[in-house]
Amino acid sequence: MRHHLRAGLVCSLAAGAAAAVAVASFALPAAANSTAGASAASGRTNWLTLVNGNQLAVRTSPAGTPEVAVRRTSGASSLLTLRLGSTTYEVPADALPYLGHGLDPDLFSLSSLQREEKSGRLPVTVSYGATLPVLPGVTITRAAHGTASGYLTAASAKVFGAALARQFRSDHARASYGQDGLFAGGVDIALAGVPAITAPVSPSYTMRTLTVIGRNQQGQRDNGDIVMVLNAANSEIFGVLFEGMGSFYNGVAKFSVPVGTYWAIGDFFSFSRDGVASERLTVLPQFEVKYAKTVYVSERLSRSEITMATPRPTVAAQVGIQFVRYGINSVSSASWSDSGISLWVNHTTAKPTLGRLQTYTTAILTSPAKTKGTKYLYNLDYQGPNGIIPQQHYVVTPADVATVNENFYQDERSLGGWYLFGGYASQLAIPLFSTVMPLYLPTRVVQYLSAGSDIAWQFGYVSSVYSFTGGQTDAFRVLVGGYQLTENWNAYPLHPQPDVQLLTGALSALVPAYPSAFRTGDRLYLDETPFSDNYPGHTGGGYFGAPGSVMVDSYAVYQNGRQVAHGNPAHGIPAVRVSAQPSTIRFVLDAATWGSQYPLSPSTSTVWTWQSRAEPAATLPGDWYCGFAPVSGALLHRCAVQPLLTLDYQVQGMSLTGHTAPGAQHIDVSVGHLQLATPTRITSLTAAYSLNDGQSWRAATVASAGGGQFQVGFSAPAGTDVTLRVHATDAAGNSITETIVR
Repeated sequence: MRHHLRAGLVCSLAAGAAAAVAVASFALPAAANSTAGASAASGRTNWLTLVNGNQLAVRTSPAGTPEVAVRRTSGASSLLTLRLGSTTYEVPADALPYLGHGLDPDLFSLSSLQREEKSGRLPVTVSYGATLPVLPGVTITRAAHGTASGYLTAASAKVFGAALARQFRSDHARASYGQDGLFAGGVDIALAGVPAITAPVSPSYTMRTLTVIGRNQQGQRDNGDIVMVLNAANSEIFGVLFEGMGSFYNGVAKFSVPVGTYWAIGDFFSFSRDGVASERLTVLPQFEVKYAKTVYVSERLSRSEITMATPRPTVAAQVGIQFVRYGINSVSSASWSDSGISLWVNHTTAKPTLGRLQTYTTAILTSPAKTKGTKYLYNLDYQGPNGIIPQQHYVVTPADVATVNENFYQDERSLGGWYLFGGYASQLAIPLFSTVMPLYLPTRVVQYLSAGSDIAWQFGYVSSVYSFTGGQTDAFRVLVGGYQLTENWNAYPLHPQPDVQLLTGALSALVPAYPSAFRTGDRLYLDETPFSDNYPGHTGGGYFGAPGSVMVDSYAVYQNGRQVAHGNPAHGIPAVRVSAQPSTIRFVLDAATWGSQYPLSPSTSTVWTWQSRAEPAATLPGDWYCGFAPVSGALLHRCAVQPLLTLDYQVQGMSLTGHTAPGAQHIDVSVGHLQLATPTRITSLTAAYSLNDGQSWRAATVASAGGGQFQVGFSAPAGTDVTLRVHATDAAGNSITETIVR
């Protein structure tokens, strides 16, 4: 017989991809809303649905960079992440040729979708001719005079997506996009609530005709494939409204463009019985348009397939390539991420003379299905040489990667999903993309990740890929090639944990961290994350439980014994006004999620007490921030981190399901302070345990190893859930008391 050790507290919800639920939050640095000290908890993740059924989890980093995790519908697929000016688009390949020809681009704009999608519905406006069309998956709520209102859900969008994929394949050979099938009779689908944008009658630039001649793999004039044209100096001049997206008909695609310098990408598809089999990208890095101009794009030039040779046998789960074009006044990027599709690109040798071109090649490779023992996977990222597109075959050596042995603890079995953000420093400054991959829990996995001092990774997972709840999210960290480490995820007990900064140097400035307790003058800001585990950098599921669970959350703040704030922390804790005089602050945070999915660590109560005073001269280093300037949006650094105590628990002999053998129990407890807080000597720790959910208590033995390290001991019979309470103090009179049920 075994008994459970159950512990828990709530953090901000680890998100990796979207689901048909409302909101959750990445443990990335939060985009606080507007003013100094805006709470990190206010920067929530938006769950979004694309018209093809792909689910997105989207939020924005302090630097304004979108972070997007996608859960694909099924089967082979290609997704384009496009950054044009200040707008980021996520466009499935099936939808590309219909942009402006039946599908409005705002259906794929992250900012527009975040503004208009509500309650898991994608609202649409359908324009049509004489007869209201029947569109698979689209529910029509009102129709009159050629315009209808309706919506798609996460489930029904998959139905529309399947129809769109069939339409794409049917139209490809004829290049008849937007003329028949779903879009017959002039049907146009737009995002409801977004006003139509019309091009100016008289362009403010001198315009010229650009003709792009496309030839297919056989050298014949192409039909149905796509070409994208962007201004190389400033993508705001041409391309932001998708006027630079066209398809070849009899080998020709024509554009009216302002005089200037451009780059172009030809996107060619081939099909198998099941759908798209391969995608070939041919890039023209630079060409001038002074007068009428003709350029040529040939599929035959895309002869370099993205492949990775790894030390252990692998199967490609996803391959991708990102082109970043640095202009004079802007940066534009186009990233392809393909699953179940071979991806090919052309090789170039001439560098652009205007601005700069940079490429990144990525891959997720998994162990073969019949692999015995622990499953493994490779997450790889390669930065191309400056200015050129290299050959795309990469040989991975053990020195290129760090080996991470990952243990995923979970009391209940489930199908979860993992995701990974990161890359080189320049990648962290542009949209970050990840695909959510399935993860059967509990489990052990070995990950091999591209390593180096200039690469940072942030890994995370959710315990349910269906509801996107539970799990943990890591802070960004740098890994060393050739090294091994072990990372424990969701190891009980779960409880509140603060945000941390694990990066240094230039990388840390790109991903600044937000202190979990600080004050500016007479305002106090608090943002601890419940249901976190005990690995440095991990934050957990926060105030969002699985469907059917009941969340019971509350907080209260006291100054010198008088309550000055209280409420529900699920939507962030507002700034708490406190006296500028030195005083004793007590912060009580209770978090519980009751439901069958959370038998372990369903409830925690944590009480922090510390001495606080106004520190007007206190300033954070550049890799931390405590809010945004009201007008400019610049990160603010003038604030004082509070000396809250922290706790970490390591249960000896615990299985992946959170069980230990009956009898003597030993828990190692580490006591420390928030990062950046002035460290003070830890003076004591006491502990008690309960075998009846806290109705009665017994004293546990505590042995000190010095330096804030303690070992708690007690005995528990078989089949018993243990509730734990600890109390720790430091030499400055600060303390923490934490009770973790089961």
